[in-house]
Formats: sequence, structure tokens, C-alpha cells
Amino acid sequence: MYWAGVDIGGTKIAASIAADDAVILGTVRRATPPGADFSPVFEAAAAMVGELLAAHGATLKELSGIGISCPGPLDLAAGSIVQVATTGWREVPVRRLFEERFGVPVRLENDANAAAYAEARAGAGRGCGTVVYLTVSTGIGGGICAGGRLLEGAHGFAGELGHVTVDPDGPPCPCGGRGCVQLYASGSSIARRARELAAKAGPGGFLAGKKEVTAYDVECGVRAGDQLCAGVWDAAMRKLGIAVGILNQVLDPDLFVFGGGVSNAWDLMDGPVLASARRYCYTDTAHHIRLARAQLGGLVGTTGAILLARDLL
Repeated sequence: MYWAGVDIGGTKIAASIAADDAVILGTVRRATPPGADFSPVFEAAAAMVGELLAAHGATLKELSGIGISCPGPLDLAAGSIVQVATTGWREVPVRRLFEERFGVPVRLENDANAAAYAEARAGAGRGCGTVVYLTVSTGIGGGICAGGRLLEGAHGFAGELGHVTVDPDGPPCPCGGRGCVQLYASGSSIARRARELAAKAGPGGFLAGKKEVTAYDVECGVRAGDQLCAGVWDAAMRKLGIAVGILNQVLDPDLFVFGGGVSNAWDLMDGPVLASARRYCYTDTAHHIRLARAQLGGLVGTTGAILLARDLL
């Protein structure tokens, strides 16, 4: 029997197939059809699942279930998208669409939670009791897996880790709060702060002459010894460490796992985040904090979707 996992994002769709051991046998990727109409997105994803089944000589009778990883907010009980602001998708009955097409059970989950489940069960957190997963990229997302299960909360909103407040007097966040960690430590925030300081600094420096500054540019500046880039990076890692310290005080996890594009600079991230986190914990227990880089890479979304479908349907 086979399980399919589909990771639907604003720019790409990935689909994978696996047997009962959840080891991925094949994956296909396509660009996400643009626009607010979800119908072309569904048709593309469904075709990808069919393509994978055919490639492995499998029939629909051999398909046990499908897991879907998708940005939100989602109504998990109803199996539907409430709204995805970046694409315009609203009130989409994702679970029903896939169940009607394939005739198998379908599990829908927030993409960050699916990634957290994947890393906890099959990635860097394998064998750990409680894992906190943070993806640090354009924004900051995450999820919490404890005792082999996702912590979803009473209303399905647990794990909004990018909105941990690290400065109550900080700038307003689109979520309605202030001083959220993603305003300081996400890739887009690192890039924005570097652009602002470089514009004030005038000519000279590593970022001089760059029309578009990215978090990767800041990373490269740090490695080149640029003081402006180093200051921006250190400030971001300090704020990220504060969030980790707060989460550690509440959850006391076995491991914090970091994914996302910013974590590609793991050698520049691990030490300063850990040092900052330990300053915001009980002194006698701070040494228990452990950090690790995510292991599953581009397969984290479909792996999480498959595992959730296999384990929970």
C-alpha cells in the first residue's frame, strides 16, 4: 500500500509517494498556478499524485491515504483553507476535493506543523520526546511535537512561533501584536535592517552598490568581516535566542530544530542563538538547551504530510 504527500505553497507544489515505512520513493515538483482560484492548483496537485502512482505501477486501490501540507490559517476540523493572504485563496474545502477525487482519507495540516512533525519523527529530532521546530526564512514559523503528537492547541493555533514577543515596545506586527521575533530575525527582516543601515552609512562597506540586499548578502558580509553586516546578524540572532529562551522556559524540550533558508548559515547561527537563549533561562537548567539544524531539506513538507496521513488517518 502507498501513501501520498502533497506540499502546496504559493510558488511551488511538491508531491511524494511512499510505502508504509514512509520512506519516500519518488517526488515531483511543479510551479503553483498563479491567481486566487484554487481549482488549477488542485488539478495540478491531483495530476502529480496520479503521475507518481503511475510511475510506481500503483493503482488507486493501493493508495491508503493522502496528506496535504498547506499554508494557512486553516480550519483543521473542516479540512479547509480559511485564507492564504499571499495567494488570495479563501474558504477552500481542500480535504473534500481530494477525498472526492481519490476516494481515500485525507489529512490537511499547516505547513509549519507538517515540517515539525517530519523533523521530529524522521529528521533531526528522531528519538526525542519533545521537539520545537522553527523555520527561519522570509518569515518565521514553526511547530511543536510532544510525545509523538503535534501540539495544536484548543483552536488549532498553537505553534505560531514567529509571533513570540521579544520586545513588547517593538514595532507593530501584521498579526496585531508588537515586537514579534519575526520582525527582527526572519530573512526579510535581516535584509531590511541591513538596507536601512547601509543607506545611512553611505558609500563603502560590503553592501555598497547593491540594489537588492538579501539575508544571504548579510551572511556573506559577516563572513567577509564587514562590521555593519556583523552587527545586523548578531542583533537578529540575539532576538531569536530570546524567543528560544522563552519557549524553553515554557516547554523544556529535548531539542530545538531550525530549518529555512537562514539556517543554511548554521555555523553563524548556532552559537549566538544558544548563548542568547541561555541568558533567558534558569541558570541551573540553561545547559540543557540543545539546538540542531533540520535534516530533511526540500522533502520536509511532503514527508510530514505522508507521516501525518499514515499515523493519524
